[in-house]
Amino acid sequence: MTGGDQIWAETYEGGSPEAEKESFLRLAKAIEAIQESTRAKAGWDHPKRTLHAKLTVGIVGARLVFDADLPIAFRQGYIDAGETYPTIIRFSNASALCQADTAPDMRGIALRVTLPSGGFHDLLMTNYPVSHARNARQFVDFAVIASSGDRATLVPRLIEHFGEAEAQRMLGNIQQGARKSQGLALESFWSRGAYLWGGAGPVRFNLRPLSATPQMPAATVEAEDLHADFAERLRQGDVRFRLSVQPFVDEIRTPIEDGAVEWTEAVSPSIGLATLIIPPEARMDAATAAGIDALSFNPWNAPAEFRPLGNLNRARGAVYAASAARWR
Repeated sequence: MTGGDQIWAETYEGGSPEAEKESFLRLAKAIEAIQESTRAKAGWDHPKRTLHAKLTVGIVGARLVFDADLPIAFRQGYIDAGETYPTIIRFSNASALCQADTAPDMRGIALRVTLPSGGFHDLLMTNYPVSHARNARQFVDFAVIASSGDRATLVPRLIEHFGEAEAQRMLGNIQQGARKSQGLALESFWSRGAYLWGGAGPVRFNLRPLSATPQMPAATVEAEDLHADFAERLRQGDVRFRLSVQPFVDEIRTPIEDGAVEWTEAVSPSIGLATLIIPPEARMDAATAAGIDALSFNPWNAPAEFRPLGNLNRARGAVYAASAARWR
């Protein structure tokens, strides 16, 4: 296919979309088993999300404002220059367990952008630029191994399954990404996978804090309570993030099917498109958070011209839906 100035294509496992979908159904069953195992270990009366189980901040009243001088190439679908779209936000810790915010972990953000037509567009991101897994099968195999057996034997079991180089790469990725947070308002987030952006072709998108974000006292090294930290910053003024995209360049440096390869700024510099504005009057109380936590965010909640691309993203449609059917 042609998008922007480049030719790109998706490659389906098994040789066709139909064969790949069959494999995704099997992977969804494996994820459901992990979900049930986590529920039993935690003593919950019902399953929670397989990952990103703990909502840290839920917000209603944010808005995504696209630039007045938005490049013509990125005015696709519902997106137009100068337009503002009401947005719901779910910040989360990445773990399958609802652990303390001080625990090393990755963080996630899910945006639900309200469309002029009345529908919505979900944008999901994590605060590390790449996935530890190259594809959906690798992701699920790693999760199955990590959730079973003795922790002391985890590394040997991963090496046996993936080979030493690949196991060490995956572990290194997770160790670099899982860290303590100095506050969600200071985090950068990446889509990690590729998405279609209408006629502009494939992109990855990211969200970075703007320098005007209210600062906490200098003594604050890390946020012990991410919700309280965010609420305090918001009392001081708007919290703002910049939404940007990185356009596809070629299959080697910006692959669509390999989620473990970073699209670097040197290869594909980010192009700013919009500002996410969270004003002090935005709602983030307990009732609002509960309502947001009941929502099922999925990258496939998107207009067709913004559909997810790549094996990992294609799998998320089936796997997220199966997981949501259990925790909801």
